[in-house]
Amino acid sequence: MIINLHAHFQLSPEQTGLINHPVQMDFHPEPDQYYSAGLHPWDLDVLMNDKWLLSLEKIITHPQVLAVGECGLDRSIETPVDRQKAAFISQVELAEKYTKPLILHAVRSYSDLLQIKKTRTGTVPWILHGYQGSPEITRQLIGQGFCFSFGAALLNDQEKLNSSLRLVPPDHLFFETDDKMVPIESIYIFASSVTGITPAELKANVSRNFCTIFKKWETGRNEQL
Repeated sequence: MIINLHAHFQLSPEQTGLINHPVQMDFHPEPDQYYSAGLHPWDLDVLMNDKWLLSLEKIITHPQVLAVGECGLDRSIETPVDRQKAAFISQVELAEKYTKPLILHAVRSYSDLLQIKKTRTGTVPWILHGYQGSPEITRQLIGQGFCFSFGAALLNDQEKLNSSLRLVPPDHLFFETDDKMVPIESIYIFASSVTGITPAELKANVSRNFCTIFKKWETGRNEQL
């Protein structure tokens, strides 16, 4: 089983991971699929009412929903950052209430996320999806316990991102396709060439990370075997 942490489409039978579900959409989970659910900062300005948080709380109690998100902060959009922060912190509080990891969207906002995380006492994992940060910011994020999920941007073979990948502790590492039509295997293979770890070892390592962080998934899988 290969882990594809974050995707916007149904995963093939040989993959396990989380399908992104926007809170403003009706939730109809497919059998044998797992999800994260949240309010993306891009969607704040299209909400028709302020009941989204109640809807999200209902969705994340579903046993197939293993994480909150994607949610986060994006300084490249017009939505005021203070409004984004309020929505994000509400989702952090839900994640802490239900002990579910966070899947994070971050654009020009790593320093904001660092600042917010330092104020929280919860222990749920914060996972940066589609990570593209510099080695300098990666070191800071590692110091605060963030996890990292690398996507198709790795395939651009930029030394900045390659260096960041090499810095990430093995037990904080994931890979994903996000919304890209790229085989997840190609991302593992490229990451192998950067890190010097074989694709098989990377797959086994990420699978262990997934089982450790998403314990409810592992428990459910064992019950089915």
